[in-house]
Parts: sequence; structure tokens; C-alpha cells
Amino acid sequence: MTVKRQYRLPSCTLTLEGLTASSSDLKSPLTVLMNAECHFPDADQPPLSGGREFLDSLITAVSRYGQQLLSGIARPPNRDDPGLVTLKADQGGGHHLTVRSTPLEGVVDPQTVPVVDIKLTTLQFHDLMEAIDQLLADSQTLPDLTSHLQSVPRQLVKSTIPMVQRATPAALGAATLAAAGLALFFVPVPEIKPPEVKPTVTRESSTAPPTSPPDTPPQGDGTNSSPEDFSQSPAITDPNTLNLLQRDVTRTLQQGWPTDIKPSEDLSYRLVVSEDGDILAYKYENDIALGEVDRTPLPKLAFDPVGSLRSSQEPVAQFRATFSPDGEVVVKPWSTAEAATSSATPASAELPEIANKIRGSDRIRQLNDGLYDRILSNLQPLSASEPLTYRVRLNQEGAIVAYAPVNAAAGLLAQETPLPQMVDNAASGADQLDFMVVFTPAGVLQVSPWDGWP
Repeated sequence: MTVKRQYRLPSCTLTLEGLTASSSDLKSPLTVLMNAECHFPDADQPPLSGGREFLDSLITAVSRYGQQLLSGIARPPNRDDPGLVTLKADQGGGHHLTVRSTPLEGVVDPQTVPVVDIKLTTLQFHDLMEAIDQLLADSQTLPDLTSHLQSVPRQLVKSTIPMVQRATPAALGAATLAAAGLALFFVPVPEIKPPEVKPTVTRESSTAPPTSPPDTPPQGDGTNSSPEDFSQSPAITDPNTLNLLQRDVTRTLQQGWPTDIKPSEDLSYRLVVSEDGDILAYKYENDIALGEVDRTPLPKLAFDPVGSLRSSQEPVAQFRATFSPDGEVVVKPWSTAEAATSSATPASAELPEIANKIRGSDRIRQLNDGLYDRILSNLQPLSASEPLTYRVRLNQEGAIVAYAPVNAAAGLLAQETPLPQMVDNAASGADQLDFMVVFTPAGVLQVSPWDGWP
């Protein structure tokens, strides 16, 4: 699936377009880069673009030059391989961003390749650094990207401490060691005496010592907390929230359960889940579940809350998770009352199929960019600790007809996003199209067609 990621700052926009590893998994990261584009709206230059070599060279040049500005130590340029992108200071206080085209086949001297030179202000360079920092912090875009910061070589650092002051501690240490060795020379060798052996006296006790109780199987849950610890916690009763949590926990357990593990019968567990989708506690419900618990993903996924205060005040939901012999994970509400309230799927959880989808790559790109700009202009800082993913439906005019949260956190924090206020209830139209909108914890907004770019 083709996706597009943008990292937009007031004076710089970094756009990446590429392919994901999976066409069905919404959380699959962008792993193959098709094109990278860097644009400075205030500069009188067309956008700079290129492939993976251009992006790597841009990150390296910005990282090295930014480190040079912060440390005040200039590195000598690499004359053997200057890279496609270089940065250097301007005498007037600005910064020169130089980009060479990729050398054509047969060109030996890289200095003869055409060069684009853009003069950047300090604000434009800082926005470029911020855009690259957001890219490197985004785990869903090119996970193999790393920062190119290197420690400054020792020979480039000029010491600010005089030689006499630096040599004084070593001289004092050597003198002290010599004096200590001379003093120990006159200390006599101590005499070593063998230890005295005392006779042992045994007494017979009139009563036998108490026997240790036999080991009993753990009654618990495999975590520091058990479901009983949350008996006083307020229960989550909202049907939409319960439905989203049920789907989120099912997907998490199914992805974490190895496909080669096949129990002889159902493994049943009682789960306590927070509003964020964290598994706070679990407890086996049949004997085989106790013996096989380490083969399930529960010990790795369980999140131990800090202190009893959180256990008593945080709203929770309880579910029954069953790992079946055929490799399927089934999660249902624990009580029959919760099962009745969550049996009906909320209208906002799933969107109906579109009869007539909008066609044309140019129109889809216009709708994608327009949706991105409108959300970004209304976006405020979010309290999310994980990505919030939504399915957003637009009509031919670009109005938001409806939206649906994809994961549990997205449903809980929807009111923090601009989406509820952007829905146009009066919007209509036979031709419509869905887009995937992701708000990352790092503050990066991602918008792309739900079915991928045409």
C-alpha cells in the first residue's frame, strides 16, 4: 500500500512517499521510500527531491552541521565523498544548503555535476532540523533511519585547562602512592593462628520442629496484581468504549500468540483492562490455563500499576480471554450485563461500504492534502501515549461525512482531536472515499487514502 507522510513546519515541509510492508495491516510502517521532497515556502526555489540516497545525505548534512553550530567545533569536510547534500555557514549570518544531482553513469569528476544552492535563514534551518527530528522519532516511517551524530574527535577539541593544572593531580597521585608504599614497608607481617575448634553439644528436643507447609500452586494471575485488587475500581460501562477495548485486546493477544502453540484444550483467563487498553491483571479460570500461562502472551503484556491508589481509582473493564486449540483468541465481556450492553456494535465503530468510490489520482491527492491542511490548522496537543488511528470519510467536495476510531485509544481520546467538530452532518453525495488519519504521540499527523494511492 502506498502512503504519504508529511512533516510540516512554518518554514519547511518534508514529504515522504513510499510503500508499506503489508497491504492490510494499518499499523504497518513505511519501509520502502519512493520519493523524498524538501520544500521551503519562503525560498525562491522549487522543492528539492530525490530518493533514499538524497534523504540519507540530507539527514547526515543537517545532523553534522547542527552539531557544529551547537558545539562551536568545525569538522573538516570529507573530500573523498562530500555527499549529495552539504551545509555551510554564510558570511552574512545565513546558511547555504547545497544539493548536487546524482552523477550520471560515466561521469568521473563529481564536481562537474549540476549544483543547487539555496540560502537559508536561521529560522528555515531550525525548521528543517525539527522536521528531520520528527521523522527520526516516527517509528512508522523508515524504522531503519538513525541519527548521524558522532562524537567530536579528541584532536579537534582544544583544552581550556593549562598543562600545569592538568598535570598536578597525576603528580600528587604518584607522590601519595610512593609515600604509602614506603610506610607499608615498615609494617610487620601479622602472625596467622589456626582457628580453635570448640566441641559441639547436641540436645534432644521434646517436640518435633514444625514442618513446612507443602508448596501450593499460585492462586493468582502471574502479575503483581490480581482481578480481586480491582474489585473497588469503577467499572467502564459505556458500550462504545467496551466494544473498542474488546476489539483492541483481541487484536493484541492474537498478534502476540505464536502460531506454533496449540493447547490440547481451551485456556481461559479473566482479564482486567484499563481505559488505555493496558492489561492490568489476569487470573486463570481452568487448571490447564495455569500450567500453560507462560506460553501465552499474557505475562509479557501485563502492565503492573504503580501503587494501590491507581488500582482503586482507575476505571476498568473485565473480559474473559480464551485461547483455543485451533489458534484463535476469543475475548468477551466478563459479566452477562456487560455482554448485553456491548452486543450491539456502535454506529461510529464501523462505517458502511461505499457504493461509488471517488476515482482519479489527482482528485484523491487534492482531497488528501486538503484534509491534512484542515486537521493540522485545528490540531492541539494531545495526551495520547500511543498512535490514534481513525477512518475518515470524505465526499466529492472534501467535506467530512463520518469518521470511525480504529483502536481503543482513538475512541477514548476522539474529543481531543479536531474530527468531531469537523464532521458536516448536512454533507451528502454519492461519490465518497475513506482516508486513514493517524495522530502519533510525537505530534506527527499522517493522512493517506484508506485503500492506498492509486
